[in-house]
Amino acid sequence: MIRIRICFDGSEYLGWQVQKDFRPTIQGTLNSALEKIFKQSISTIGSGRTDAGVHARHLYVAFKPPFHIAHDSLLKALNSHLPDTIRVEELKEVHDSFRPTNDAKYKEYRYYFINQDIAPAQFTNYLSHISYDLDFELMRKASSLFVGTHDFKDFHCNGSDPKSTIRTIYLCEIIKEDGSFGGILPSHYYLRVIGDGFLKQMVRLIMGTIWNVGRGKVLLDEVTEHLQSPSGNQLAAVAPPNGLFKYAVEYDKPFDNRAV
Repeated sequence: MIRIRICFDGSEYLGWQVQKDFRPTIQGTLNSALEKIFKQSISTIGSGRTDAGVHARHLYVAFKPPFHIAHDSLLKALNSHLPDTIRVEELKEVHDSFRPTNDAKYKEYRYYFINQDIAPAQFTNYLSHISYDLDFELMRKASSLFVGTHDFKDFHCNGSDPKSTIRTIYLCEIIKEDGSFGGILPSHYYLRVIGDGFLKQMVRLIMGTIWNVGRGKVLLDEVTEHLQSPSGNQLAAVAPPNGLFKYAVEYDKPFDNRAV
């Protein structure tokens, strides 16, 4: 079994999983590259789905090659058959029992956004734009409420059929970053969420809820209530996909808050 680590710009893709749609997916594009290299169909398993327009800094994919190709050669061949929006960064041989989703110790997502009147044109695919006044002190308090083991029934969307909606969040925080990239990238914020697993659109619903807290539309007690006694109703709309990055997946060690 081969495990590869990929990163991608999801702006023009219909998410990770192969779909019956005219728009390309990350998995479909990767499968096509593998088929060109091995001259036969290859089945791949990813470390989790992503929605249309969502990006990944790290996403792991496992597949069983029909014959051996030296790792350096295979990595170069993959990148030569993939578009510039998808890159293979690492290739490693793993045990045949390896499963990218089930074997993960924890996963990290980051949701990037700016809070100003006018959005910069250059980063619309990677930064969500919130023009409303936001109370960031309240938003940070709201973020901390998600830490722990909760039933996230009110923070996921239909379209998947999880065995359980209970998940454990190890860290959830709002961080501010100064602008960079030669002064072109504006000052911005991101929501950092680390957990043992995530439901469909869970991070985007957490982000939308935190924004609503910052706008004064949702109270902190309401967030707590929906985590402790889910009602089946959501506290906010799903945040746009363009600010979300699947940031990291860890297989070798459990989350340690002391290392953050």
